Amino acid sequence: MRVLVIGGGIGGLTTAIALRQRDVSVDVIERDPDWSVYGVGIIQQSNVIRAVAQLGILDDYLDAGCAFDQVDIYIPTGQKVASVPTPKLVDDYPANVGIGRPALHRVLGDRTKALGATVRLGVTAVGFDDDGDGVTVAFSDGGSDRYDAVISSDGLYSDTRAALFPGHRRGGDPGVFRLYRL
Repeated sequence: MRVLVIGGGIGGLTTAIALRQRDVSVDVIERDPDWSVYGVGIIQQSNVIRAVAQLGILDDYLDAGCAFDQVDIYIPTGQKVASVPTPKLVDDYPANVGIGRPALHRVLGDRTKALGATVRLGVTAVGFDDDGDGVTVAFSDGGSDRYDAVISSDGLYSDTRAALFPGHRRGGDPGVFRLYRL
């Protein structure tokens, strides 16, 4: 099976990793030629840590972040007034991880490439021809290629969704998705 993942952010890269672990051939395209990452940090709880463990990148993820098992609450004077423990879903690992988006992106991008996925930057999908047996995709660089499936992970204001579902409400309508079992 050959899959195109549109979008090289958190969703697209985790999708690419999961597919490569199942020996699916994966191409990732990302419109940003610099593969920039915006935002600062995020705190991810046990359910994310469990998913990261399933992706096989937990140790790299923990090395890039800051783990913690409880949240301590302080008042403006600096006095600690409460400590709230968080349950663990993965034995021997923390309940929570704080990680900078650039650090998370680096872990995901490095693993995506190490697993053999092709990553193309500065490229977008500009046309789709789904004949029922596969999809031929035209790219902004003038090329085209054929895939068994195309996965759109290009965010809330998805250009892909706009191309496939004209008239959808940008930024609010989840669109229509086909679910395939690999």
